[in-house]
Amino acid sequence: MARLAVARLWFCSNSFNPRRTRLADLQRHEWTEGQPALSHPRAPRSDIDGLAAFLSTRPGWDVVMLRCAAAPPGGPLSAEVLGAWLSDVESALRPGRFDGLYLSLHGACQAEGDPGVDVTVLRRLRMVARRLPIVASLDAQANISDEMPLLLDGASAARGPDDGAAAAGRALGLLEGILAGQIRPVGAVARVPAVMPPVQLRDVMASLWRGDLAHERAPLLDRSIFSGFAWSDTSWAGPSALAWADRDAGAAREAASELALQLARGRGPHADQPLPCAAETVARAAAQGRTLVLDLADDPDAGSLGDTPELLRVVLEAGTAASAFGVLADPRALAAAYAAGEGGTFEHPLGACLTPVYGRPVTARVDVVRLLSGMAVLQAGPVAILVAERPTPAEPALFEAAGIDLAGLRLLALKGGETARAAFSPAFPEAVEVGCAGPSSPDLSGLPFTYVPAARRTPGAAERYASAQQQSAGEAENRDEHRRAHAQQQWAQPLGVQGAKFRIQA
Repeated sequence: MARLAVARLWFCSNSFNPRRTRLADLQRHEWTEGQPALSHPRAPRSDIDGLAAFLSTRPGWDVVMLRCAAAPPGGPLSAEVLGAWLSDVESALRPGRFDGLYLSLHGACQAEGDPGVDVTVLRRLRMVARRLPIVASLDAQANISDEMPLLLDGASAARGPDDGAAAAGRALGLLEGILAGQIRPVGAVARVPAVMPPVQLRDVMASLWRGDLAHERAPLLDRSIFSGFAWSDTSWAGPSALAWADRDAGAAREAASELALQLARGRGPHADQPLPCAAETVARAAAQGRTLVLDLADDPDAGSLGDTPELLRVVLEAGTAASAFGVLADPRALAAAYAAGEGGTFEHPLGACLTPVYGRPVTARVDVVRLLSGMAVLQAGPVAILVAERPTPAEPALFEAAGIDLAGLRLLALKGGETARAAFSPAFPEAVEVGCAGPSSPDLSGLPFTYVPAARRTPGAAERYASAQQQSAGEAENRDEHRRAHAQQQWAQPLGVQGAKFRIQA
């Protein structure tokens, strides 16, 4: 019988969101342990679903669920959260109690004073459980440190948004092979020295998932690719590849380097072109009609604030008939709406609740159209504004519950990115993205990075890396050809020994 310990710390940090994610935020979402952790509600096909599927076919395995914690993307964790999580897990990992440890990690987690929580976690747990085999599943947007393959015995990343369960199954399969003495994984990581928004690598990653990564060939055990999370300010942020081979470090390094080069070559076309001005885009969209406008720089799915005011100001100034804006995270305005009551009117600053860095608040006189649990619908002239207590990803169901008829809108402005575009595409086939200030801005040059070198976030960094790698490979090939030619010539020349001439034959 194998006794398995499981721990989970699933959180993605946006370094440029000044709001700290506190213990109460995780307790509201997921902060559990023991048997309830297996049945805790999560998104379909999560990594814990993969764990359950793995255990269902292995009745000889006994599992102990240690601390499992998760929250939607946001600002870095407060120090108390990381301390509490580590305390719970470390105290449970007594020597000799378990045969293996499986970790569910996002890979782009940060805390106050710690730009690389996932590495900190692995260091601490490796010190506590020195000989214990440890495997992990990771998100495709993880930032992978050089230390990860040294601290882990195996890992696998999700190959798409619905692949968490499969990633867990692959990681646990490695652990099973290790415990049976069948394999001894050796890992290697290769990173592209560039930082870019994950959407720029969407197409090349999907192609690799469908093709090269679909089947492994011995001695390779697992290969994973990562876009990195550009807004998690750490020195190892950016695209990377992680490969594991059975007792063959050279094969792992070669596989990881090949994948990293393909990531560098595969960026989307026009990736470094700036997004259009918000005012011009909204004016053009209003003239066209039935258009979705997306503010990528304040996308809640990228850990943003949800309260930057620039796009809201532009939409209100445009005053387009039948317009809606959402979802604005503004607890102050929500409190004022509840105080005024449905049908009431008040004037209040909107947005920029936490910081004016991304723009000053927009002061507007609004009518309270509807009050919901934790949300409100405000009306400013022809614009309906959906306000929430905290950052909330935009979904059609939210607008329907708020009584906002999507079919009757000419212009819908949202805080969101690819997920919002996909969710609203049936109602709004025409979608445009605008360039605004915000914590998840695609224009990385305007964000106050501390740890990522400037050269890695300038346009063309990935292309320069790919060109240098190709040139290096070409020079290596030329050297090999020169050596072969020189060796053949040397073997063919007659050599004199004691006055005799002869040829050395292979």
